[in-house]
Amino acid sequence: MAALLLATVTACGPSGSSDGKDEKSVLHDTVFIGGKTDQPGFNLHAAHTDRGLEVDLANYLGRELDFNPKFHDVVSAKREQELKERSSALVIATYSITPDRERQVDFVGPYLVTGQGFLIREDYQGLKTEKDVAGKVICTAEGSTSAVAQLPRGTTRHIETDYSTCVHKLQAEAVDAVFTDEALLYGFVEQQKNSKVPLRVAPGITSGQINRYGIGLRKGHTADCKKLLRALRTYLTEEWAADVKAQLPALVHAYPGDWENRFRPDPDDLNRYSSCET
Repeated sequence: MAALLLATVTACGPSGSSDGKDEKSVLHDTVFIGGKTDQPGFNLHAAHTDRGLEVDLANYLGRELDFNPKFHDVVSAKREQELKERSSALVIATYSITPDRERQVDFVGPYLVTGQGFLIREDYQGLKTEKDVAGKVICTAEGSTSAVAQLPRGTTRHIETDYSTCVHKLQAEAVDAVFTDEALLYGFVEQQKNSKVPLRVAPGITSGQINRYGIGLRKGHTADCKKLLRALRTYLTEEWAADVKAQLPALVHAYPGDWENRFRPDPDDLNRYSSCET
């Protein structure tokens, strides 16, 4: 009985590792990060350069913790797999912290809080209230919280692997709207403002849940989790506002005087939603 009890305790260590011990740090040298490299405002890879809020965050963490961040592309549905298979040490990919995901991976965050909304063509007048969503074709991404969010009865949900494909279909009038996190939608608004088919976020129409973006990492890295949490806490007070202004100007313009209150996490949220505490 004593041997059985000991085996049970060691198999269920607080870090999630099989022996209850913290795994070797991954925060050194080059750190491979799974990101969505087609999301303007957050992470857009173009002309051999990554640019966006999540890139700024990763670079800040690298400077503070002495590692070199290197992004590669990951789709929403493969983020847990990316960490479990050790293809990435971290995932920073508009990765909302949810109970289901926390059972599989650990999180540090949030670094941004956002509601969900609808992206439409600038000249489209068919979506003015939440009731208007019924009967429309709404595009969203596989593996996202938006893919399972409740929408009005009669709505047709069109699923793609990523939001950039949804945006292309929206501009081609193959779908009526794109549904996902509001902050993410404003990145596409900024990107497409000078295109032949500019876009806008439907004002005052929300659905789904409040999402909190976190940094994903494999279970069993408590020390790394705490290092990231301390660095993130400093980032939110020192550089977050300037980076959001630079990378998400359409969001700032949409909520003058109120964008920080809406999208910056409460400092207490970091301990409440992170898998470790400092």
